[in-house]
Amino acid sequence: MREPAVKKNLFWCDSCNVPLLGRRCGCGAEGRSIPLLEPYDLRPALRADMKLIRDLLLAQFGDIPIPKIVILNKSGGTDRADLVIMHGKRFGWLLFDPVKRRHSLEIAPEALPFLLPYATNGILHLDEHLDQSGKVRIGGKRFPLKSPVPDGSVIISYRNKYGTGTVKDGHVRVKELTQVDPVTPKNPDWKRVIEQNRYHLKLLERDALRVIKAHSTDRPIANVSFSGGKDSTAVLYLARKAGVTSAFFIDTGIELPETITYIESMDVPIIRKAGDFFAAVERTGPPGKDHRWCCKLLKLHPLRLYLSEIGPCVTFQGNRWYESWNRADLEETSQNPANPLQLNVSPIRSWRALEVYLYLWWQNAPINPLYDMGLERIGCYLCPAMLESEYETLRTIHPDLTERWDSFLRRWAMKTGMPEGYLEYGLWRWRALPPKMRELCRDHGIVVDKDYTLRPLPAEERGVPGEAVSHDEPGYPIGRIRRDFPIVHEAIYLDSPAMSLSPEPVVNALIEFEHRYRANVGRGVHRFTQIATQRYWHAHTKVARFIHGEAGTTVFTKNTTESINMVASGLDWKPGDRVITTILEHHSNLLPWRALADKGVELEIVGIHSDYTLNMDGLRDALAQGARLVAITHASNAIGTITPVREIGQLCREYGALFLIDAAQSIPHMPFCLQEIDCDFCCFSGHKMLGPTGTGVLWMKEPIIRPIILGGGMVESVSQDGHQAVEGYGRYEAGTPNIAGGIGLGVAVDYLEEIGMEAIRRHEEELTTRLVEGLSGRKGVTVYAPAEPKDRIGVVSFTIDGLHPHEVAERLDADAEILVRSGHHCCQPLMESLGLNDGTVRAGIGLYTTENEVDLLIAAVQEIIEGR
Repeated sequence: MREPAVKKNLFWCDSCNVPLLGRRCGCGAEGRSIPLLEPYDLRPALRADMKLIRDLLLAQFGDIPIPKIVILNKSGGTDRADLVIMHGKRFGWLLFDPVKRRHSLEIAPEALPFLLPYATNGILHLDEHLDQSGKVRIGGKRFPLKSPVPDGSVIISYRNKYGTGTVKDGHVRVKELTQVDPVTPKNPDWKRVIEQNRYHLKLLERDALRVIKAHSTDRPIANVSFSGGKDSTAVLYLARKAGVTSAFFIDTGIELPETITYIESMDVPIIRKAGDFFAAVERTGPPGKDHRWCCKLLKLHPLRLYLSEIGPCVTFQGNRWYESWNRADLEETSQNPANPLQLNVSPIRSWRALEVYLYLWWQNAPINPLYDMGLERIGCYLCPAMLESEYETLRTIHPDLTERWDSFLRRWAMKTGMPEGYLEYGLWRWRALPPKMRELCRDHGIVVDKDYTLRPLPAEERGVPGEAVSHDEPGYPIGRIRRDFPIVHEAIYLDSPAMSLSPEPVVNALIEFEHRYRANVGRGVHRFTQIATQRYWHAHTKVARFIHGEAGTTVFTKNTTESINMVASGLDWKPGDRVITTILEHHSNLLPWRALADKGVELEIVGIHSDYTLNMDGLRDALAQGARLVAITHASNAIGTITPVREIGQLCREYGALFLIDAAQSIPHMPFCLQEIDCDFCCFSGHKMLGPTGTGVLWMKEPIIRPIILGGGMVESVSQDGHQAVEGYGRYEAGTPNIAGGIGLGVAVDYLEEIGMEAIRRHEEELTTRLVEGLSGRKGVTVYAPAEPKDRIGVVSFTIDGLHPHEVAERLDADAEILVRSGHHCCQPLMESLGLNDGTVRAGIGLYTTENEVDLLIAAVQEIIEGR
């Protein structure tokens, strides 16, 4: 992920004792830099926050005065974890324990100068608990306590020095002790902060207004998406200053009443077209942070209806970099992938919450009262993205609303056998638990499955029928993945090198195209064609991003075969030109080059070593004799060999040859980065990477080949004696393309990215090693695969003595419901060079393959050997 230009420090004017939005204060002094914690977002402590801090300090240390200016720096933790900044110092950490359901305040050593003059309790005199009479090193050590002391944060006093410590289970852990000089600094208010930051606020406003004015005419209509939160309020004020008067608010039906009242006071139209959440949740189960199905029902669908009424629009929104890592690479403009009629613009994307509040206070803008009541995030009252600390606050503000949701969660937990803590600790907020919640579960004896989901209780313990629970490889969400591929339950599918399966999101994308906006792409003006065109274009963008090929041209084709043929037919060949390829190649990367013999083009085939790896010395020798093009598979579809494409690319540059990669078998199974591979062409198929059939890609560093198909869609203009081709991929995609397939391919890329190619590679590498080792130990079985895991993908070819590969494949299907491929695998020259005239049996590992399936194949092969 690209790291944005976030501000990782807060500047503080020690002279005025105020935070700064820039380096210099209005008084002329330069601010002191305070390092912040990720994600570097800052916000003022508001009324409920201030009361909470006062109450915690009172309970721990006595009546401690706190300044009018307190800043909270959100950081990572099990739930709420705010770094508290007072007087420009790290005062401590405000935490919420979702198990104990209570807040705590852990003070930092920097807080001592402000605490000591007023603290009346919470001071632990360490010399009363130590037996040593001489000097003792105290800092960083843990000591037993002679008398009971309540758990929590304490002030440590020892021989005229002070520090902080944490008491737990009858022991105290002490941080460094130092000499502390009490101080009583100035106590300005937020009005003073605004005065001293007026210059910076004006700059922020100027830049935001520039963005709004620059894009307000990008579409026929300009409006503001108003959520009722502080960020959208700031954008609403800015947009109205820039002349944008239209705004809208989507009522999800589960908004807090204070928000609805606030929206009405802001004179913003309310769209009430959301679906019935509580009817849907009974069927689907609660949404999660990693499963936000509710957004489609309650926001995206109503938005689509609204946009269908008003037409194309540019919408200004309050999204910011600092809100979450999902938004950390937010661009100034972004096309809404779910609603192509809408162009989203984020004019305050570089603002922190601190800037937002100061701007609103500067403008005397009304703010949603829920912030002062203790909520940080304004939205649906049962949103899974809400912190448990906020939800606990909501239980006191709106017990009627929270009880309805709690009642549902209790019923759902009983129905599905969820363990204790599902509701109590907020575990329902995730489908697959993140590391921090898995750690919480371990600490409290809650069993988490290997796909990071909660393990249901046995049926007899929950009183409802249960299902067998699948336990798979640790660290990889195989259970969640397999739920997206219903077909995997029909048989053991080990033929992914020929055709991968497609997950439900891809299938749904095809159905959605046919049911909701089936139309041709191009220059049509009606909304169906605009949606289709936008999504088809966006799929190209997603595929290019996936392979890190944004700088080149990404063309959609039918498959790898067509992509390679387009290069072979589109280059200008001369007699004497040479093409170099290898014995590993699929027929699709061999026959097009052979066919060039009619034009006088020579073809040289490089062999492999006895360990099935490519003969790089032979490739160098061939290149030294001159070559126009080197065309090599990145990974063999027959024996799984991975070729060193980076090194080959360097050789091609050295000898002045063009370089084409057949990446059909590598891109779906391993991280792939064109920026690191200096190639000119890259070809691969969608149907091997979870996408629809009839989809493929030709990527070109430079569009140097001639289009081989001419016609509609690829021209900018046509005259009586000629034509002008369009720029970009369009010139190579004449006629009506596979629109649904292309869109589905983009969704397949989304799916692979969500899982992560590093994770997929590790998963498949482990299973491939297990399969290779398991088959290699069987009498009469010969395995054809590189020995080193780094040199192979999840393709394992093997033979069984005395049996034709077709017979083995048929028996595996008939007797064990295991689906494999048999024969030459479109690599007959390779098979013949290995002495395998009948070919091999080929088992292919996919991201949905399990350890049990590999073991079942090994067992089935053993049964065939034994003749059972």
